[in-house]
Amino acid sequence: MAMRCLSFSTQRTDKVQVSRSRILEEKRARLYIIRRCVLMLLCWRDREDE
Repeated sequence: MAMRCLSFSTQRTDKVQVSRSRILEEKRARLYIIRRCVLMLLCWRDREDE
């Protein structure tokens, strides 16, 4: 019976780790997109001004 509790706890911990890593990956992707957009806006110029 102790093994069942241990295996259940391990499976639950694994699921939490997977969900945390997935959330972290999504946040990194969002930050990457935001950085690219900000950089594009900072570097963008009208061709008429030149």
